[in-house]
Amino acid sequence: MLKQSRTPGGERLRALRQHAGKTQLAVELEADLGSGYLQRVESGKVAQPERKTLERILSALEANYRARAEVLDLFGYTAAKPLPSRRDVAWACRACRPDLEAALMPAYLLDCGQRLLAWNRAVLPLLGLGPDDPEMEQLRYRCVIDAWYNPHSRLYALIAEPEQFLAQMMRALLHEMQPFRQEAWCRLLFKRWLSELPLFRDYWSKTISDERSAIAARSTEYWGLKAPDGALLQFRLTVEYVRPDPRFRLLCFLPADAETIQRCALWARR
Repeated sequence: MLKQSRTPGGERLRALRQHAGKTQLAVELEADLGSGYLQRVESGKVAQPERKTLERILSALEANYRARAEVLDLFGYTAAKPLPSRRDVAWACRACRPDLEAALMPAYLLDCGQRLLAWNRAVLPLLGLGPDDPEMEQLRYRCVIDAWYNPHSRLYALIAEPEQFLAQMMRALLHEMQPFRQEAWCRLLFKRWLSELPLFRDYWSKTISDERSAIAARSTEYWGLKAPDGALLQFRLTVEYVRPDPRFRLLCFLPADAETIQRCALWARR
């Protein structure tokens, strides 16, 4: 009699269950499965469980987003893209901290909801803030779009040429949010921006009809910002998605001219 071959999905579920320290029976009870069902999935005897069944198993295992996406993909399903949980955010902050600390130019971490999660020391002098200024901490977990498109915010005050900058920002935003546009949280987020931010609504209306906006990327354009003393700084923004969870990304402001390079070097020495 031929031995049943295990599937990659079944093997991954087994590894997740063992890592969680749970027995097959305990998971079956919690996921409301029949006795022996999980054993058959793990061994490959059930090659294609229903999606809802897999979701219940993954919930019983308390699997994080990355594990859920991997398991669902192995069984041929596309994972939903919810807003990151607190546990996901904590992981991303830990994972990106070395890169943020090593960067000599301003850099910060965002999630797919455009929430500011972490930043490096070079962001503070760009904003004209000291290391212990509570205003920076007040921005943590806040949506940066709310600040960039608010004429009364500190971030908006940095913009050298608002008309050009906000148009670039809108094109980049539409490009980056494309993978999430079918998610309920994303639709609600755009609805709030359109209702609460008149500037956002104006630039969205101008940009959404422009077919070029669908392929625009941050790294192809220069971004002009004003230093606290009024000096004009030129940056090129680069985006690095955090693997294996692309709901997070690091944005780095690369100096694009000699004046900006010198200013960033001064901030790094301080």
